[in-house]
Amino acid sequence: MALPILPTLPFERHGEEERKLTAELVKRLNEDTRRIRIVEQRIDRLENSIDTLQENALTQLNDLKLALEKINNKIVSVSEKLVSIEGEILRLSKEISKTATKRELKQMETFIDLINPITAKFVTKDEIERMIDYRMPKNKKA
Repeated sequence: MALPILPTLPFERHGEEERKLTAELVKRLNEDTRRIRIVEQRIDRLENSIDTLQENALTQLNDLKLALEKINNKIVSVSEKLVSIEGEILRLSKEISKTATKRELKQMETFIDLINPITAKFVTKDEIERMIDYRMPKNKKA
């Protein structure tokens, strides 16, 4: 293909087309630069947003880890207390099994009442002999 031969005369006309072409190129270049700047600004904002989100996510993960550790420590503490309480319940159960029941206490109270010298009526040997003498007929004594 052959290159077109540009007329060298009139010189001003040739420069006018170049100026129009240059002006159009500058206009397009400026528009493209403006668009690139807008895209770069959007990318910067997105990167900042992503960085902020990542920082927030890491902070929340750290807070969550701390909360889970606290919960775990509380669970361990409650578990230890439960074991202690179970042991205490077993000990109390053994002690209770060794103690007297209400029925057994009533029985003991009855036995004590039977042998209590204040409330019980005991008979002495002399009193028994007198009763025997009193009841036996008087003629059998001779």
